[in-house]
This record gives sequence, structure tokens and C-alpha cells, in this order.
Amino acid sequence: MLTEYFAPHAGGTAVYYNEVWRRLHGTEIFVIARTHPGAPAFDRRQPFIILRTPFSRIPKVRMVVEFGVQFLTGLRLTKKHGVNVVHGGQVYPLGLAAFGIHLVRRIPYVLYVHGEEVTIAARRRWKSAVVSFLLRHAGAVFVNSWFTATQTAALGVPGLKIHIAPPGVDPQRFRPMDGSAVRRRLGGEGRRVLLSVGRLIARKGQDTVIRLLPRIAAAVPDVVYWIVGGGVEADRKRVKDLAAAAGVADRVRFLGEVPDEDLPGLYTACDVFVMLNRTQPDGDVEGFGIVFLEANACGKPVVGGRSGGAVEAVRDGQTGFLIPEGDDDAAVASMIRLLCDRDLRTRLGEKGRRWAIKHFAWDRTARRVACVTAGLARSDGARSDVTLERTVVPLDSEKEIARRLLPW
Repeated sequence: MLTEYFAPHAGGTAVYYNEVWRRLHGTEIFVIARTHPGAPAFDRRQPFIILRTPFSRIPKVRMVVEFGVQFLTGLRLTKKHGVNVVHGGQVYPLGLAAFGIHLVRRIPYVLYVHGEEVTIAARRRWKSAVVSFLLRHAGAVFVNSWFTATQTAALGVPGLKIHIAPPGVDPQRFRPMDGSAVRRRLGGEGRRVLLSVGRLIARKGQDTVIRLLPRIAAAVPDVVYWIVGGGVEADRKRVKDLAAAAGVADRVRFLGEVPDEDLPGLYTACDVFVMLNRTQPDGDVEGFGIVFLEANACGKPVVGGRSGGAVEAVRDGQTGFLIPEGDDDAAVASMIRLLCDRDLRTRLGEKGRRWAIKHFAWDRTARRVACVTAGLARSDGARSDVTLERTVVPLDSEKEIARRLLPW
């Protein structure tokens, strides 16, 4: 596996790879990933070998260094250990490294798409051509949702190569618990708490919640908003300045990046989880939204944006509410309704936990990844007998998405 992000790095992509790869048994696994604070201790506990690459803070230099080191390290490992299949965690630029290893060693490679890689690439002709080429020549492409599958197919990737491997949730780790200790520690006692978990980037929509917070506070005077997630300095300054300008700086608490082990406690301490995700002008979009599942598994109702793959993670009116992009009135009404109605929060939270546990399991996703990989690794080139549904068709409605989602 070649990837920029791998645990203990924060974020859904890093969590996804760690949860899947630690469940792949009976084979020799190597992960080449970006260095991160705390990585040495984490890496020693894993059942596979992780090699860490240097990380430059200079964007263009970072891309060249990361590509070069991953390519050369991967080339050495494939020769020394007889690796059968190379997995590229990001389509660009690490997909180029995976393709290069494929050319030199004549072994298949697979790529993963989480959403924004293809939607952003589609806006630039040269990048769209490169991404399309890499995806079309891959032995298989794993996507996290039907939304992402249709976006990938639009780049000319054959449906036979596209396999949906959705994020999962660990029901033992994310479960309803007593969140009072976390509330006391963070000053949330006697308050009603909105929570967001995600990087401070525009598509996550923390800025929208902050902008709407005065209207929510008018109806729910004791409301506070906790934001978990890091970001570059410009993004941190942007949302903090917005909170000050909106006059809600005293209601908004920026918690930054938190250790993974702290997340369940934060989910259980909130009243409502919210991520008003939206599609950006450059095509940046939420491909799924693992945080919705985690919050639901902790028994909390969720409020999300009707954008990208979030419509597959949230059952509108059943596990939470989906808000059309730009509909501020609907967003405010939904959050006020949930904050003021304990019975509704309980009912949607309970349904949300059942939904998350029943339909989104890491073991199931790992089996799919293992099955497709084993098929590619077979010396006679035959495909595995057990694969995901092989066709990708345009989805015109949320009902169609739900109909095709349930079988997994």
C-alpha cells in the first residue's frame, strides 16, 4: 500500500486504511506512508510492516519528494519480497508511483477513490486525463460510495473494475456511553451541545454552522458548538474570525485534532452531530462521511448536507436530517428541533445505531478488498469468484441510491 495518510494521522482516509488493512490476514503486507508524530509507537503495534516517508511542508517539493520516495521504496519491496499487488491510496500523485511499479515489475495495481479526487480532477482537462488514465489502467478501483462510483465511471473507467468498499464503524468502540465526564471537562454541563468532527476545510461546513449559530441561540439560549479537527493556519483563522464576527465566539470551542481514543467520548457528550457538507466550486465534495456513522453508532442523531455521498450515510428523517445546499432555514429548523426534542433525539439516535451496525462493517469491507486483491494476484490472471456487484449505473434519485445501498 502506498498512501499519504495512515493512522495515527487524523482523518477519515487514514482511519479507513488502518481499519481495512489490519483485518487482512494470511498474507504479507507492507504499508508505505507519510511520517507522523507518534507513528513509531503505533507502527510497532501493527501486524504488518509500515515504512514512513519524509514530509515536506512546501507543497510542490512535497509532491515530488513523496512520489519519488514512495516509488523507489515500493520498487525495492516488490522485488525483495515478491509483492503480488500494489495498492495506491491516492490516485494522484501516488497513483503514478503505483503505475510506475506496475510497468517495471509487471504486477497489477489498484487505486482507491474517496470522492474529491475525481470531482476536482474533472474540472481540469490535464488532470482529468491523467486521473482517467491511471484509473482505467488499474486492475481494480475501490470506491467508498455509489456517488463516488458514478463519478469514477464518468471518467471512462469500466464498471467491471469499480468495486464499492464503503467505510465501516466499530460498534464496540463507538457505542452509547455516559458523556457527563467529557461535558464537565469541556464546560458543557447544563448546555446543549452541537458537535462537528472534520478538517477545517470549506466543504465540511463548520463555517455555515457558525454563521447560523445566532439564529439557533435565539431559540436555544444554552447552545454551544464544539469543533474537532485541525487545518492549516489560514483555515483556522478564517473560522475563528467568523465566530468573532458573528458574535458567538463564547459559544464556539475549537478542540483541534484529538487522539482517536477520545472521539467516542466526544460523540457521546454531544446532543446533536452536525456536518453541513457542501460541494465546492472546484469540485471538492464529501465522498461519504464516516463521521455520520460514528455519531450514529454512539446513539446520536446527525444533521448533514444533501451533497455527494452523505446521502448514503444519512437516512433522512430516520437517522437524522439531510439539508439541501444553501437552505439555511431548513438547517436552523432541523438543529433547533433536535436540540429541543429529547425524545426525537433518542429515537433517531437509536435508529442510527441500528443502521450503522447493520449496513457498515469494517470486516465486510476488508473481505471485499481481500477478495478482489486475491483475484488480481492469481498467477493465471483469473478474477476472483467473489466480487462486488459488477455494474455501475447512473443514479437519478435518493431512492435509487438507497435501493442499491441496502444489499451490502
